[in-house]
Amino acid sequence: MQLGNGGSERLAAVSAAMAPAKGVVNLEGPVGSAADAQAATAARLVNGPQTGAALNRAGVVAAGIANNHASDLAGAALTHANDREDDAGRDATKRAALAGVATFGVTVIDVGGLKVVLTAHDLEHGVPRDLSAELATARARGDALVATFHVTGPASYLPRLELVEAAELALEAGAVVVAAHGTHAIGSVERRGRAVIAWGLGNLTFECACTAESDGLVLKVDFAADGSVARAQAVPIDAGLHGLNATLAKDPGLTMDLLRSLGAKPTRRLSDRLEF
Repeated sequence: MQLGNGGSERLAAVSAAMAPAKGVVNLEGPVGSAADAQAATAARLVNGPQTGAALNRAGVVAAGIANNHASDLAGAALTHANDREDDAGRDATKRAALAGVATFGVTVIDVGGLKVVLTAHDLEHGVPRDLSAELATARARGDALVATFHVTGPASYLPRLELVEAAELALEAGAVVVAAHGTHAIGSVERRGRAVIAWGLGNLTFECACTAESDGLVLKVDFAADGSVARAQAVPIDAGLHGLNATLAKDPGLTMDLLRSLGAKPTRRLSDRLEF
């Protein structure tokens, strides 16, 4: 997602439908001034100074910054795409830019008493050499590991090869949630034992004129006491593109049918979402 100079109203309808779940997003582009955000282009994404407060009001507690737009504004608050440090620790600039929202890298959030570890990796240049070790180290920090990956390439319903490799390594490291974003297209959702994989979440909101993919998914996860996934739901949304607000999908059946055609095998189909 890229919020630009938009506010929390961009996410209000979706966040209200997901409440009281804690929101985790991929934030495309660093945080700069309002003028920086206004001057952003499809090739250079920037978010305005209100971004942290807007995400906070929308129930977002963590924003991944490992993506191909992380360094689009030299010297801005969020520039290090593969910063592996927990932002509750050392980087005061990042904390000021997104007050109340952890940027990661790697971070740990509390979900119903469970320590859920979130990781973000950019696969633009392939699978990082130390990915397995980094994920294993992250997994040891909490009760459940959620591994997110950003991929770059043409919009496609099928996962890229580097994503398939990274997802397998994440599962081997003990991840119970693997979620991918970046090509702007949705992908299948797969239940793999105690874990769930969302191969493509599509778009949430983009103020830039850089994508026309209006389909998106929110992956809502309930954790069991042992840190495994008790239930996962894929909720279709209509992305907030070009200044519009993101909303629950007006015709979720189309997206649910598409997910089935891509190989998704839900345990239950509800009126507005699939359960896995």
